[in-house]
Amino acid sequence: MSNIRRFYGWLKCSDPVRKAARSQLKAAKRGNREQYLALASNYIDLAQTFFGCSFAEPTQLRIARVTQLFNKLWQNLPYTERLSDFEFMLAQALIEGTSDKGPTISTEALVNKLRRLSPQSRFASLAYAFGNWPTRWIALVMRIKQAALHRMLSEARCELCSIRWESLAHEERDCLEAISAKLDTCPDIRANKLLCKRSSVYPRVKEIKAQWLELRPELVEVRMRYMLSQDGREQLLSNILDAITDSSMQRPALVDRMVNTVQFSRHSKIKVS
Repeated sequence: MSNIRRFYGWLKCSDPVRKAARSQLKAAKRGNREQYLALASNYIDLAQTFFGCSFAEPTQLRIARVTQLFNKLWQNLPYTERLSDFEFMLAQALIEGTSDKGPTISTEALVNKLRRLSPQSRFASLAYAFGNWPTRWIALVMRIKQAALHRMLSEARCELCSIRWESLAHEERDCLEAISAKLDTCPDIRANKLLCKRSSVYPRVKEIKAQWLELRPELVEVRMRYMLSQDGREQLLSNILDAITDSSMQRPALVDRMVNTVQFSRHSKIKVS
């Protein structure tokens, strides 16, 4: 039965959207700008939301920042071998582009809490909540194990619910991490019953899980705040097209390409100002 669930999880991660994205990446590496725009369109909402939940800045400045990001990703595209390589560059550019800047104040309490998270926790939370990234892919691009990712997500959710992670007992933390791992996975009645029985011992855990679920619609409202209109999206994609038309791709050395076929570690540093 466990093998069937793992196979189902593998199929879920290999959905048609990701298959299409892999084809777009392959064509984009050959210089096809239209296919690159199609690929970028899958990620611009996440980038917009991440920057919005990191800085207090005018919309046009945030659009310029996203345009610069995807232009630099275009220049580094020949270094990639897999779709996860592209996502790794995107994640690192977002995280490193905000890691040395302190939080700025927002009029919305939840946005302030998101800005107080570490860039790593903020990215993981937003990629999971808004980007519809499977935890397997988030863990891969962040170079951590899934258990460590669920610990990070659990701690971030508690912070967003105004619950101090340090105030919880180790048993309560372990239970919350187990709940995080089961939130959106293939239903396993037996495992869920065992988890329910385990969490019933800790009344606070059940309350926190309820708060986690109530947090979801609030996060959607935050996303809608930074989502562009259809006209705005088209203008952003047009800006990206103009930028990459005037930019040339880098040509990685043969040794860099060979190393990246094994582990993606060779590419130019992407810095977004």
